[in-house]
Amino acid sequence: MQTKKKILQRIENFDPELFKVLKNALSRQISTLSLIPTDSAASPFSSYLKGSALGNDFIDYRSAEHHSSLEKLARSRACELFGAEHAILRLGNTSAANRVVFQTFAQSDDNILSFNLRKREYCTGDQMNYFFVKFSLEPDTFRFNFDKIRALALATKPKIIICSPVNYPKNIDYAKFRKIADDVGAILWLDIGQNAGLIASKKIPSPVKFADVVTFTASDALHGPQTGIILCKKKFADALDKKVIETGHVSLKKNVLAALAITFAEAGCEAYEDYSEQVLENARALEKGLKRAGAQLMCSPTENHLVLAQLPPNVNGELLAKKLAQANLLVKPEVFMTSNDKISYPVLRLSTLDPTTRALKANDMQKVGETLGKFISSPQNQAEIDAVGKIIRKMVENQPLFSEEWLPDAESQDFDSDLMMTAMVHWRL
Repeated sequence: MQTKKKILQRIENFDPELFKVLKNALSRQISTLSLIPTDSAASPFSSYLKGSALGNDFIDYRSAEHHSSLEKLARSRACELFGAEHAILRLGNTSAANRVVFQTFAQSDDNILSFNLRKREYCTGDQMNYFFVKFSLEPDTFRFNFDKIRALALATKPKIIICSPVNYPKNIDYAKFRKIADDVGAILWLDIGQNAGLIASKKIPSPVKFADVVTFTASDALHGPQTGIILCKKKFADALDKKVIETGHVSLKKNVLAALAITFAEAGCEAYEDYSEQVLENARALEKGLKRAGAQLMCSPTENHLVLAQLPPNVNGELLAKKLAQANLLVKPEVFMTSNDKISYPVLRLSTLDPTTRALKANDMQKVGETLGKFISSPQNQAEIDAVGKIIRKMVENQPLFSEEWLPDAESQDFDSDLMMTAMVHWRL
């Protein structure tokens, strides 16, 4: 603790302008409650390793056939956690992972059958000129019509079928997507996004055994470093590994690999299972609170961490989000699309990942739901904004960014004081 304090004091003295940015970020995070799915603090274990002395080392391999022991450890843990045949951990973000998958399996002008045209935003440049075909949920049931999707696949013969259900709070029959992909000879690609945590803890069904490729990030739900991760069938491992190298992802940072390795270990422990169960309980409580306040929900009841609150026609989602941000409550407005391009719904895409990370429980989330639901139907004036802000600040003022209850239990052992002394001497602290 003294070492950390001394570093911060030196940063403040040396670079007060940057220190102010750090201080403001910490203050904002502590006083704000985020219901945005991609927001959730990293585990202290992962954060420490990412900032450790391992950051002074990196591995530079030009061949996908050579891997460090640290990379092998992280890869084996990822495969074991998700039941995958191969894992790629060299990518710095999901955008890089997406481009690697596209460039491995598709060529210019190929058809891509995509849920709500997901991933099209990543396709820019001469090598990524694909024709996207949309499939979606039916407007009357908010479910997939697999006969309709199969007919569309047979008609368009896509090279890749993409299902990225990051906006869908229901479980999916992945076996039916597998059958459609097999019928048309397509690669089945699942991007599981923030569902990765609930899949890792086996709280919701996993697509890994059905998909050819699965992508996600180790951050947010898994509380790890910001990276892009690819899981795949063994028969595609060489092709994907080769494309990773060809696209310049050859520098491996030991600190990130270590952070990934411990992230996968944490996600397999009992504490993370408890965390995941609380995420689900909190999502149901958030729904309950919204309903009590008269808000309209879509695809309810939720089966994962997501809750979709439908916005009234006279409410602008972007403006609503800005007003709630003034009240220290962060939400994400989106458009819920259907298979009929003329039918869509403005919604708030809400998640209980970050509130659960901060140790909020079901009673808290029900209150958040009631508060949010009442605000949606209110005049949304300054008095209403101030009232919401008062509730939120009181709720989070004493909450940690990452609750210790989600850290794995381990038997106490003698701390390696020699190792710490070596580090302190190295840094002259």
